[in-house]
Amino acid sequence: MIDRASIITLRHSLHSALKEFFDPLRTNDSRADFFAVYHKESGEFDRDYVKKYDENLSTSLIFVSRLVFILV
Repeated sequence: MIDRASIITLRHSLHSALKEFFDPLRTNDSRADFFAVYHKESGEFDRDYVKKYDENLSTSLIFVSRLVFILV
């Protein structure tokens, strides 16, 4: 059984997460709201893309350095 403190903590966590998610939508201007959400989502996409690119680049450099070491 879940105690009252756990329920309050869960409620607080959920409230914080929803507040963070809907934070950009504070104005009556739909255009400003759109660009605020767009900016947030594009930033997340860019961070994920760069992280994936860095991982792929690191893997490629490891294989190339091994290949050069073998050929030399």
